[in-house]
Amino acid sequence: MKINNKVSNTEVKEIVYHQSHQKFTETSNFTEYTKSDSFRIPERKQKVIHTKDETIVILDDGSKGVAKCSNKDNYNKLTGLKIAYIRAKIKSMEKELQELFK
Repeated sequence: MKINNKVSNTEVKEIVYHQSHQKFTETSNFTEYTKSDSFRIPERKQKVIHTKDETIVILDDGSKGVAKCSNKDNYNKLTGLKIAYIRAKIKSMEKELQELFK
């Protein structure tokens, strides 16, 4: 998939990741134990906003990550998306940790 790195107007997208099952196999180096199973990954949504020099990602739990391009760099949508997503995901995980400590 090729991403256009030029943004002339504000571009807003909603991305939906549909529910899926993640399969895994568990083995042990201490015994001849092998187990195959799977777990459900629920549907999740994120909103992506590209402007002239920044990318904003808002996850479905409200966590927001922002990536801004400096004046001396060229704007790259994919790099901005990765940075903004990781920043939003960190905030989301911090919220999840706070809930566990309650």
